[in-house]
Amino acid sequence: MGSPSPFAELLRRHRANAGLSQLELAGRSGISDRALRDLERGRRVPRAQSVRLMAAALALAGDDLTAFLAAARPDAVPARFPAPSSGGGLLGRSDELRSLLDLVVAARHRLLTVTGPAGAGKSRIAAELAAVLTGRTDLVVRTLDLSAVTDVALVGDLVADALGCGPSRLAPPDRVAAHLRDRRVVLVVDRFEQLVDAAADLAALPRRCPGLTVVVTSQRPLRVRDERVVPLAGLPSGAAAELFARRARLEAPLDAEVQAAVETICRRVDHLPLAIELAAGWVRLMSPVDLAGRLGHGLRYLTDGDRDLPVRHRSLRAAIEASLGLVTARARAVFRCLGGFDGGVRLIDVEAALGPSLAELTELVDINLVRTEPDGGSSRYALPDTAAELAREQLVASGQADDVRRRIALHYLEELRAESAFGALDAANLRASVRWAAAEDPAQLDAGVAIALVRFYEATGRLGEGAELLGQVGAGGVPALLLRSGQLAALRGDLDAAAGTARRALAATTPDDHATRAAGLSLLGQVAVEQGTPREALAHLRSALAVARRSGDDVTLGRVLNNLSSVSSELGRTEDALRQLEAALAAKERAGAGPVELGRTLFNLAFLSLDLGDTAAVVRRAEQAVPLLTAGGHTLLAAFTSVTAAVALLGSDPATASAALRRTDRLLADTAEENGNDRVEATVRLRASVVRHALGDAAAGWRELAETLRTSMSRTTRDRDAVAEALDLHASHLCARAPEPAAALLGAADRWRRRKITPFVAAARDRAAAAGQAALGRDRWAERLAAGRELGDADLAAFVAGLAGQAPL
Repeated sequence: MGSPSPFAELLRRHRANAGLSQLELAGRSGISDRALRDLERGRRVPRAQSVRLMAAALALAGDDLTAFLAAARPDAVPARFPAPSSGGGLLGRSDELRSLLDLVVAARHRLLTVTGPAGAGKSRIAAELAAVLTGRTDLVVRTLDLSAVTDVALVGDLVADALGCGPSRLAPPDRVAAHLRDRRVVLVVDRFEQLVDAAADLAALPRRCPGLTVVVTSQRPLRVRDERVVPLAGLPSGAAAELFARRARLEAPLDAEVQAAVETICRRVDHLPLAIELAAGWVRLMSPVDLAGRLGHGLRYLTDGDRDLPVRHRSLRAAIEASLGLVTARARAVFRCLGGFDGGVRLIDVEAALGPSLAELTELVDINLVRTEPDGGSSRYALPDTAAELAREQLVASGQADDVRRRIALHYLEELRAESAFGALDAANLRASVRWAAAEDPAQLDAGVAIALVRFYEATGRLGEGAELLGQVGAGGVPALLLRSGQLAALRGDLDAAAGTARRALAATTPDDHATRAAGLSLLGQVAVEQGTPREALAHLRSALAVARRSGDDVTLGRVLNNLSSVSSELGRTEDALRQLEAALAAKERAGAGPVELGRTLFNLAFLSLDLGDTAAVVRRAEQAVPLLTAGGHTLLAAFTSVTAAVALLGSDPATASAALRRTDRLLADTAEENGNDRVEATVRLRASVVRHALGDAAAGWRELAETLRTSMSRTTRDRDAVAEALDLHASHLCARAPEPAAALLGAADRWRRRKITPFVAAARDRAAAAGQAALGRDRWAERLAAGRELGDADLAAFVAGLAGQAPL
């Protein structure tokens, strides 16, 4: 059961003060003792006449009577309290103000703490709250500004004085309780963050005074029982832009360039009202467009606040430094060191580079200098841009910058070698670590780091960013990184750039760097496969295999064998391809390779097993690969593996195929939103569209196929085979219901197919052809096949879109 209503609390207290039992009060007021009992338990709403009778029986008068009658009125606690119009300082805060008003008036929580970073407008919203509440006749509102107080011993007396308690020998809590009794009073206390050691005494007052509600502003929570924290973050983007325009006296409407600049300014200062007003002051000297370009060093410009403001509100630097003054020296040291990271950071990385830091991070989060952000199943710690700027300044001034950055970079590089999983949010720290090593210790950029970086950029889909970074650093004399930039270019489909980069890297590689030479020759082989010249690919990969064997490195050998299997498959030598993949897996297992290395080869085994029509092998290899790839952070390849199993299972176990499809969808959802590896994702979705169609959701299957073709049809490499496979498989599931469009799809697949048809797809086509010819006759079937072969790219896209519109075909 919830807490008793304010009226129930008042009724019980007034009856006890009068020395009456429930039976006695019921008799004096003329209501039943059961009704009185229910009213004190908050189980019924009092009638107006009953309230007046009870008030008379209790001899209530003055403020006591007013509060008693107001608490009994259902309309005294509106579900939504209308927020008043406010000036620019409270622009965009109507929801927060309304929420506070609701909480105060309803008295559901009688200790409210408004928290937020420096400059969020806590004092302003508290002042507005007090002003609005003062207009009510059923409440007494008192305010107390503690901004100049640092001695916790003074808090009790100051609170008692603010509440109007007269002189007394009693201790402050007793004075307050004796003075207020159960009168309805709201106390608004501003700037409590430097006095949190007195929080327990403050929190005790509402417990002793049933009519008292205390609203506190503080940069950090009080951490006491019964506290309700009301966080105040930056303004909504629209309100932030309007506040800037008002303070800068910009005439509406703003043109597009100025509007974009204003939005950029607000975003760079985290939409904080104080920072927005400080930034707006510069418009008298420069345009918003110029100002937006300079806010990379925001602390330099977020100054020059009004002279009648407190010092902490005259610049954002002063506001942040005032916050730092509230935490321990160790927490300030951790704050400085956070300036050595780029972007947010996981706890495990902070502590690996800086030592145990959880207690200090807790202080910094509580004071709103550091914010926590979700990162999958864990959390990250991030400094707002302006706080990060101050942290970097302080780190340099401390003389520790070089040591901290070295420790951070070495940590990330070592984690890369250990094949630790990183997500897209770690990109900035990894990039900074690579650049540090290139400048300070190039030997750190070894083959293990290079390979791990490719794996990271592939898994997160940041192919362009990775190719650019590794290309720049590699061109400075690190052939292993230069080569890996070529691998990322190949993944993007830029085969010419990949081949050129591979040749430059090989030319710069020393003869004894077997790992880089083998990888370079392998890349040339991969490019040749993609370009449809398998004989050339075979020559490159045989050379790579010889180098890998000389190296004595089983992981390198496994990678080359993995790539060699692709050539064998292209040439139709599927048994050779299978043996090469088995040998690759064995080599990697001997070397103790990491989860992604093993998962990639297991995926290739599942893929090849599907081509051969070996369902059991597909499922076995997929079940081995998916957890490894997921653990290594390569959710996109895990999704590709899962959907491959789903396709294989359609004919024998639809229920398990459906489960595999659901897993595929979950894995795709976990893949980075800005996924640059759209080629692989498109192939996953081509297969997923087939599974949806086969499982009975034809409409969703056709829609997914139509959407995915836009990506896959823009490619000229092995993506063509993925399109052809999808068309063939869709046709096999369509032919029984609609043989004519099924025949056209098979014809289009013939046009798109680049390599020899696989046994799995051939079997599906044979089934479709048999059903289609039986329904249409040989001649009509042949006509529709020929028509499908004539479909150009645009015609095929329109044809599939038409099928999507005709579902359930």
